[in-house]
Amino acid sequence: MTYKLKKLIAERIARNRMRLWEWQMGLATKTPPPFYCSVDLRDSGYKIAPVDSNLYPAGFNNICPEDIRHASPVFRAQIEALVSRLGKSIPEKILILPEAHTHNAYYIENLVILSEIITNAGFETIIGWYDESAMQHENTQPVALRSESGKELKAYPINIANEKLMAADFVPDLVLLTNDFSSGYPAALDKVSQPIVPSHRLGWHSRKKSGHFSHYNKLAAEFCAVLDLDPWILQIDSEEVSPVNFNEEKGLDRVIEATERVLDRMKKAYAERNIKTKPFAFIKNNTGTYGIGIMVVYSGDELKQTNSRIRNKMSIGKNRLPIDSVIVQEGIPTATMVNRLAAEPVIYLCGCELVGGFLRTHAKKGIDENLNSPGMVFRKLCMSDLFSPDNYDSTQEIPPDTDQNTEPVLELVYGSIARVSALATGMELTR
Repeated sequence: MTYKLKKLIAERIARNRMRLWEWQMGLATKTPPPFYCSVDLRDSGYKIAPVDSNLYPAGFNNICPEDIRHASPVFRAQIEALVSRLGKSIPEKILILPEAHTHNAYYIENLVILSEIITNAGFETIIGWYDESAMQHENTQPVALRSESGKELKAYPINIANEKLMAADFVPDLVLLTNDFSSGYPAALDKVSQPIVPSHRLGWHSRKKSGHFSHYNKLAAEFCAVLDLDPWILQIDSEEVSPVNFNEEKGLDRVIEATERVLDRMKKAYAERNIKTKPFAFIKNNTGTYGIGIMVVYSGDELKQTNSRIRNKMSIGKNRLPIDSVIVQEGIPTATMVNRLAAEPVIYLCGCELVGGFLRTHAKKGIDENLNSPGMVFRKLCMSDLFSPDNYDSTQEIPPDTDQNTEPVLELVYGSIARVSALATGMELTR
């Protein structure tokens, strides 16, 4: 069943490519997708849906070398389209403003690759460094960074004067943000006149996952209407619960009630479709990333029996910020396997264009667990030979999924669903 669903979706996409393109372009015109994003997908064989959408993606070091080369013209086209909408000229200088991870060599490797993509797109590029205390003292001493492969980068503290953001004597025409500012709203960036993409106003200080999935489910229903598919196979059931405090057990009764509602709806949907899998739910930090603040439950009663370790885990998010809002989300087990390990695809987009991806695996996690946790390993998911609906032949013989999961049908289906998620993120940005 795992492969039949993907092949069915691919056939419907190919059959309705013009209607789908018109629908997608209509949305992209009204509510443009973000400059870039990454989308985590889960594929159970009976359902394929995004489980997270990151507006400030890291991990460019995990995509295929050929995809990295192909990304530069896509980035340039997206930048040109962006400045055209803003009524500005094409930039010459771009500053990348990252997270302040001085000791995460893999994150720094990601910055190396992202810098290469932007530079090869024809722009002068440097790395900036956001430090409010340094800005107050006009510090211009660069921060030395060393990547996992031994490459060295310099990141220059930024200053803002007369509404211009600068780093040392570098005055960018555009700021590319790869910092979610989950520790707090960066009010200093409100004074900047240069375009900042994606907007600093949509970091995890403001954005909620529940908002994203509300928009996504609406668009998934429209997408399935175009393809004449049951929307349930692409939607993901979620409920927001706030305020909560797991350590103090405040709001826990409402989390239990929401969990039971989600599980009851899943049981009914499974029974209607003759699915034998036992339903489970993820409870997630509503404003977080890095896979922090997530637990799996098979019943509401499990929440009544949480110990202090689990309650503490569900109380503190990234940068040790308190978790005060969660979503209870339908659990989608993964049927994607790599060397017998549970895996999930992560797709990277620039606007609506696919630029790469990878498979996240974990040797100590099962098909119903959170794979985005310490110990995860990344396998490349190359998309250099993206399969277009224009030349998809539904009669061709395609073998079942392999460990690499790189068949054209997978890229077509996963890419299309990731685009719907990116368009949903565009609705978040607009509203």
